[in-house]
Amino acid sequence: MHRGRVLAVGAPKELVAERGSASLEDAFISYLMEAAKGEEKRKAQPAPQPAQAARQGKTQSAPQPTQAAPPTISPGKPIQSRASKRFDPGRLWAYARRETMELLRDPIRMAFAFVGPVLLLLAFGYGITFDVENLKYAAFDQDQTPESRRLLESFSGSHYFTERPPISSIDELEQRMRGGELAVAVEIPPGFGRDLTNLRSPEVGFWIDGAMPFRGETTKGYVTGLMLRHAQDLAVERVGPNAASGVSLGGLRMEDRFRYNQGFKSVFAMVPNVVVMILILIPAIMATIAVVREKETGSIANFRSTPISKFEFLMGKEFPYVIIGMLTFAILLLISFVVFHVPVKGSIGALALGALVYVFSTCGFGQLVSTLTRTQVAAVFATTILAIIPTVNFSGLLVPVSSLTGQGRLIGLMFPAAWFQPISVGTFTKGLSYSDLWFNALVLALFGVGYLIAAHVLLRKQET
Repeated sequence: MHRGRVLAVGAPKELVAERGSASLEDAFISYLMEAAKGEEKRKAQPAPQPAQAARQGKTQSAPQPTQAAPPTISPGKPIQSRASKRFDPGRLWAYARRETMELLRDPIRMAFAFVGPVLLLLAFGYGITFDVENLKYAAFDQDQTPESRRLLESFSGSHYFTERPPISSIDELEQRMRGGELAVAVEIPPGFGRDLTNLRSPEVGFWIDGAMPFRGETTKGYVTGLMLRHAQDLAVERVGPNAASGVSLGGLRMEDRFRYNQGFKSVFAMVPNVVVMILILIPAIMATIAVVREKETGSIANFRSTPISKFEFLMGKEFPYVIIGMLTFAILLLISFVVFHVPVKGSIGALALGALVYVFSTCGFGQLVSTLTRTQVAAVFATTILAIIPTVNFSGLLVPVSSLTGQGRLIGLMFPAAWFQPISVGTFTKGLSYSDLWFNALVLALFGVGYLIAAHVLLRKQET
């Protein structure tokens, strides 16, 4: 073809043989030269006079249909097409179907979509825990009395502590603590039992490894609790539970309980929070790659040369990844129940609805990033950084958003993870339902619409 005209039709070998050329390129050149000569002859012919044209018109039996001149494409100019102002579900579905077929034929992206979330949940669920149990301790008992041994029995009878061989000197205590063998060392000085019998205040030393502040603070709480219980038991034995002198210790019974997580297990907090992180990371990365791949491979020209609108293009690209995100959510929900034994105590419907609008917003976020980048590497890097940092630091995974102040709280509320985290944790551990979480779902839907509008504005229909 040349300038919208078909010069010749046939197999390459036939065209070469017909022109007697050495190659298909030479045959094409000869066809072009022949077409150019024909155009020069038509231009050289004088235009017919009006009377002659009228006589020619009388001799014709019927008017011949006129053909519009084919549009010419100037070299160096990109193909441009005006987007249709009318929404067409067929065009949207065509792009969604095309994206789905490309995704199904790409085993790497399919593995990233389904295997990646499973590995992340298992790694975070088993690898990250704030449970403090089986703390190794050893006693440096310099008193060796029944009272000192009874004190140590409170440690050996607790499942939070594991007894190690006793300590014989201060130097050994320092060496074993420094080597990391012991988390707690109990030092009972001489005269402990005598002071306790004579109702004097005895002293006991507790050496706690504070290299990890959270673990050290939790260990301190365990030791304090054991000492309070030990003192309470002694007071009850001496003065009785109802004696006037025992009101402060024996007559008052204090017991701590954790609501929603009575066992104080980290897995009941980690699994819902990891679901929040995975559902913003995986769908966003896949959605941003879907658009940037078009730019790198050059297939974005199909979007620019066809009448499809930007909205149809973005929604068609986003639809398959919303489905992928919801399938990922179902897999994570199954693993949390079967593997980690973390059930959904609240409304599963509210959790599913929240996950749907959350995935919709995260895919929109990925498309927004894709409009600002040109390469897949840059898109993945930017999406990962922009998704992980606000999610971990300002969305309630480490510190509740309600306790944040100033810019930290503002950053958290400006990101969708901060609104889905109460839905995930609330339905998993607190038994919340639609009536408690409808506002969070509404805000997430607004995030999705906002990201789509922003991507629509920034996406260019014509190449610059």
